[in-house]
Amino acid sequence: MTVEAVGTELRRLRKAAGLTQADVARIIGVSRANLTQWETGRYLPSVENARLLDDHFRAANALVQMVEAARSPAPAGGAPLSTRGSLLEVFRRAGQSLVGHLIRDENGRAVGWRHNLQQDNEQTTLATAYGISALAVLGSAYIDLRPVVERLYAKRSDFGWQGRSAGRRPEVTAAVVDALCRASTVLSAEEGLQHLENSLDDYSRTRPFLLATALRTSARIGPGAPLTRRLTDDLLTARLDFDGVLLWGEKKEPGLVAPEPSTAHTARAVVALRDLLRTGADRADVRDAVEVATQWLVDRTHPDDGIMEDLALPQPGRESVRVNIKHFTSAWVVQALAEAPRVPAVRLNQALDSLWERYEPGIGLWAWGSGDLPIWMTLDAVTALRAAALAFTAPPFLPPAAVE
Repeated sequence: MTVEAVGTELRRLRKAAGLTQADVARIIGVSRANLTQWETGRYLPSVENARLLDDHFRAANALVQMVEAARSPAPAGGAPLSTRGSLLEVFRRAGQSLVGHLIRDENGRAVGWRHNLQQDNEQTTLATAYGISALAVLGSAYIDLRPVVERLYAKRSDFGWQGRSAGRRPEVTAAVVDALCRASTVLSAEEGLQHLENSLDDYSRTRPFLLATALRTSARIGPGAPLTRRLTDDLLTARLDFDGVLLWGEKKEPGLVAPEPSTAHTARAVVALRDLLRTGADRADVRDAVEVATQWLVDRTHPDDGIMEDLALPQPGRESVRVNIKHFTSAWVVQALAEAPRVPAVRLNQALDSLWERYEPGIGLWAWGSGDLPIWMTLDAVTALRAAALAFTAPPFLPPAAVE
């Protein structure tokens, strides 16, 4: 059974029912992009999603069986696959693959990573920071990172670290500061906090993603710093009231009309605030925010945490705009739920299934689904898996059968 055969059958069932992709996506609770990629054979739905599709089309468990068969195909010659790899083996492969994608100069000196590991572009500041942090999470000395660290540190500016465009980029600065503090002593906590503060502006306070990213770094290197307290207050203020429940949307600006809560941004905020609590911060408002948001993530009826949210952003007097939130949502949901008390195993497994759907065992990295290999997906994935491993004695987070 092939992935393409699953897509063909799903498309046949949908058309026989007289439904559009948007219809089925809405019924199942996923984005249309998810359904398109299933039907075109780019990747498989999770078993949970296959069950939902089966139930809707009354396919008598046929889709579930096809998905399971496609996920564990027999290799050429009919020999059985090897047993599933351990998490240690998954991490080892990821580390080796990241080192294999490291860009070197004409003298063989390591300089960094590119954003999309499949392309032949130059290294970027943000991608290099992600690569350093990923190797730190993986926990083995795969390579001497000193040349990469020194080169990255030298790129600092008055506004911290910048991306391809000039200007303030708090998400870039936060990622670089975090990476440098993980991998070396070239950057002091005081200097890191100062760079992070210089990168922030009024716009940052309207974007939960930027606030959560900055807070996570600030809480790690300066849990008692004034900047950490301000970022915490700003992140709590960035919540919106969704039917009496305070959660995070894509942004908070004056004039927003009926925005939708975001699973990705809510999970990111929970992770950042929980990191702060782990440092010993005693704030009842933070604990309450984490508890409310975590329960919402547990109760979320959306069956696919996936990689993309399709949110409605209504405009005053105009038609609603669709906003695609392109984050590795399942990895952040795993992190948000891993350390929460009394999380149903089925909910955590759901997010883990979505995370493993993107794993490419042949290369040991996580893929977007279109052939792209964003380095941040692997960083998010291994960080989430490490969180699950530390939180559970015997967690059900192992990958599907891995190819040796």
